[in-house]
Amino acid sequence: MYARTSRRAGLAVAGAIAAAAALLLSACGGGGGSATGGDLPGSSTYVIAIPQDFQGVDRASYSSEASKVLADVMQSRLLEFETDASTPTSCLSEVPTPLKPQTALVEKWAVTPDGLGIDITLRNGVLSSAGNTLTAEDVSWTLDRAVAIDAGAQTLFFKVGGFDRAKPVTVLDPAHLRMNLVARNAMAPYVLASVAGIILDSADVRAHATPADPWGKDYLTDNTANFGPWNLTAFTSQQLTFDRNPNFTGTRGNIDQILLQTVADASSRIQLLQSGQVAEVTNLDYTQLEHLRDSDAVNLAECANPARDWLGLNAADPIVGKPEVRQAISYALDRNAINQAVYRGFAQPSAGGLSAQFGAPAPNPDPYTRDLDKARKLLAAAGHPDGFTLNLSVSPAQPGPHSANLAAIVQQQLGEVGIRVNVVTVPSAVQFRSDGLAHTMQSWLLAETPAFANAGYSGWLTNGCAGLQNYAGYCNPEFDALTAELMADSAGPEARATTDAVAALIAAQQPAVYLADRSTINIRSVCAEQVPASSFGTDYTEANTRCQ
Repeated sequence: MYARTSRRAGLAVAGAIAAAAALLLSACGGGGGSATGGDLPGSSTYVIAIPQDFQGVDRASYSSEASKVLADVMQSRLLEFETDASTPTSCLSEVPTPLKPQTALVEKWAVTPDGLGIDITLRNGVLSSAGNTLTAEDVSWTLDRAVAIDAGAQTLFFKVGGFDRAKPVTVLDPAHLRMNLVARNAMAPYVLASVAGIILDSADVRAHATPADPWGKDYLTDNTANFGPWNLTAFTSQQLTFDRNPNFTGTRGNIDQILLQTVADASSRIQLLQSGQVAEVTNLDYTQLEHLRDSDAVNLAECANPARDWLGLNAADPIVGKPEVRQAISYALDRNAINQAVYRGFAQPSAGGLSAQFGAPAPNPDPYTRDLDKARKLLAAAGHPDGFTLNLSVSPAQPGPHSANLAAIVQQQLGEVGIRVNVVTVPSAVQFRSDGLAHTMQSWLLAETPAFANAGYSGWLTNGCAGLQNYAGYCNPEFDALTAELMADSAGPEARATTDAVAALIAAQQPAVYLADRSTINIRSVCAEQVPASSFGTDYTEANTRCQ
C-alpha cells in the first residue's frame, strides 16, 4: 500500500512520465513487440487506450464511460458473467448471458424458493490487497455505502434489481448472507455482476475514513480497497496502473500488469494499436473500424447484444408527440441505407420494437421498412402535408463517434418527405443528458445499451414511465405492466407472449424510433490471443496474451 503523499504528489508527476514512456516504448505494454509462435510468455502487460480522463477508481464518484472498463478490471464482484476465449475473436453472446455458478469471491449462490432473496456462500480465505478477509459484513457495508452516497448503484440495486433498500443484506454468519428483494426480480443476480457490484474491503476503507469523509471517498479515489485480482499502484488523470493483488488466489492468466491510458485522439489510438503499443482501444467510429477489418495487426471481436441506436421524439411536443407523425418518421427512414452508410456492416437494421436478440416476430404492418407514400399520407392525416421543421439534438458522446454521420443521413432521408431537420450539436455530454431527463429536446439520437439481456428491461430502459433513458416523457401504464412482468420473470411460460406484446406495442406507437441493432465490438491487437469476453464484459484476469 502506497503512502498518501507518494500517490497524490510524487506519483502525479511520475505517472504522467510513465504514461508517455509506456506509449512510446511498449509493444502491447512491454518493450519489444508481440511474441509470436511457441508457448505463451510467462508474463505480459496489457495496455488499454480510451479517450476519457480518469477521475479515480471509486464507483460512487464515477460519471465517465470508462467506469465499465474499470469494473471489468477490478472485478471484486459477487457474481460474474460466463465468457468465451476459445479464439482471439470469441465472445459469449447468449441471451440471457449465463452467470457463473462460482466466482473468485463466492463458493455458491442461489435464488431462494420464494424468489425474494439470493443466498450466497462466500469462499474461505479471500483476501484483499491489504490482507483483510472477505466477510458478509463487507457486503453489507458496501450496500450501506451505496445507499448513503452512490446514486448510480442505488438505481441499479433498488430501481432495477429490486433489492430491499431498507435492508438489502441479512448477515447470517461471516461466510453466509442473504440479499433481500422486495419482489421477484429476474434482474437481481445480474446487478451483482454489474458495474455497481464491486465489494469493498470495509476494514481498509474505515481505517482511512475521517469524520468529514466517513465513507472514504477521498481514500477510494486512488486506492482499490477491494477483494479483486488487481491493486491500483499509480494514479493520474491520464493513467491508471494496476498490479497483481498478491493475496488473490483465483484463476489467473499471464498478465502481470494492466495500464489504462488516456489517448483522446482516435487516430492516435488506432496508430498505437496497429503498431502494437497498446493491446486494446475503445470508442472508434464505424468508418475507422471498417479500415481495421482487414488489418493483420488487429482483431475485431463482435459480441451480439441488445444494444440499439434510436431516434427520440418528445411525447409532449405538439407535432412529434402524435403517434401518426412518429409512424411517418419511421416509415420515411431507410434503415438498410443507414446501416451501409454509417455502420459499415457492423450492425443490423432495426426490424422491430425490440432487439432481434429477443426473437419477437416482425410487426404487421411493418413501420421499419421504408415506405415514402405511407409516410406522406400519415403526415397529411396528422395535419402536416407539407412537413415541418424538426430540431435534432446530437452529442458527440451519444450514440457514439458516429453521431454526426448518423444525424446527416437522418436529415437527408427525412427531407424527402418534407421534414426539415435542423441539427443542433450539444457539446457537453452532461448537458445532453440533463436536457434529455428534463424533456426539453424536440428530437435526439441516443444509444440504448442495456446492462442486462432482459427484454423487459430493454423496453423499460427507454420507454418505461420511469425508464433511465426516457427522454421523451412517454408513459403508458399497459407498457409498464408488460415490461414489469418480464423483469420479474423472463423465463416463465408467459414470457414469450409478453415479449411479443412489448415489441408490438413499441412498433405501433413508436415511442422510440429504432434505427440499428448494434454489437459490442472489442478492438484488440493480435497479441491479445485469449481474452475471455461476453456481450456484457471482459475478464482480463484470466486472459493470456503474447503482448510483451
